[in-house]
Amino acid sequence: MEKTINAQTAEAIAELAQVRSIIKGLQERESELRDSVIAGMGNAEVAVFRNQAIARLTQVTRTTIDSKKLQEQYPEVFAETKRETTSPRLTLV
Repeated sequence: MEKTINAQTAEAIAELAQVRSIIKGLQERESELRDSVIAGMGNAEVAVFRNQAIARLTQVTRTTIDSKKLQEQYPEVFAETKRETTSPRLTLV
């Protein structure tokens, strides 16, 4: 289904595309800076500058479920425990 939109909505779509582009660039820069800080800290857990701690590096463990493997090996358990949600996804074309 298609709908002809008004100028305000078209402008919002254009601005959204710009914002997404800016965010992507900022996320890339964040990753670069993070890698630089981690490299600069070496094996240290705390970064100190002018006698003040300014960054802390800790290891975090996260447990995840391999849902594809679970579904293949234990389909009944997968069916009983899965949760499905529906939400709108906006794709800019």
